[in-house]
Amino acid sequence: MVAPAEPLPTELSPKARRTRASLVDAATEVFAKQQYLGTNVADIVSRAGVSHGTFYTYFDSKEDIFREVGLEMQRRFLAVRDEVPGPDEATLLERVEATNRSYLCVYQKNADLFAVIEQGATFNEELRKIRLEIRNGFVDRSEQAIARFQREGLVYDDLDARYVANALGSMVDRFAYVWLVLGEEFELEEAVRTLTLLWARALGVEAPPGTMPRKRKRRKRS
Repeated sequence: MVAPAEPLPTELSPKARRTRASLVDAATEVFAKQQYLGTNVADIVSRAGVSHGTFYTYFDSKEDIFREVGLEMQRRFLAVRDEVPGPDEATLLERVEATNRSYLCVYQKNADLFAVIEQGATFNEELRKIRLEIRNGFVDRSEQAIARFQREGLVYDDLDARYVANALGSMVDRFAYVWLVLGEEFELEEAVRTLTLLWARALGVEAPPGTMPRKRKRRKRS
């Protein structure tokens, strides 16, 4: 499995770090708008307001900076996951709910870019690796958490944690894709509720009917 990206080299000066970050920000906007195949280095440097020489100081190619764009997205997923309440602050069910909510919210905010990554991964080996890196960063943490829950006797222990993390992670990930990229009509709160209950019941977390009641939608006045 591919490890998350390493931090920037410490020898970069603050100015160099800002320049590199501005290139990544510009690339993120251009890729989201023009798709992967429709983007070239000239588009990125024009959006960032720097020269080609500056671009090649930090990145080797369009593929290289796209990988960084993808890994930056991975960092966003992991950052919000780090904000999930700990065991002393919330029940296991509440923590599963918070994790699913954070994933869907980040996906929702970056749906255009995620569409580019998803599509590119089907025909480009480098983009496929980038897609896996984004996914693995999230699934790896789920695997570690599930294994810990199993050791503590909180969830079923007759399933392999790695397989469970991949299966349930794929469920959430594909749901987000169908909703936010393909355009199926879903609503955030009901999506979070449904995915959380499926996670909980698959793992053996106590979540009987009525545990997470549906929120009734207010009827619009005519």
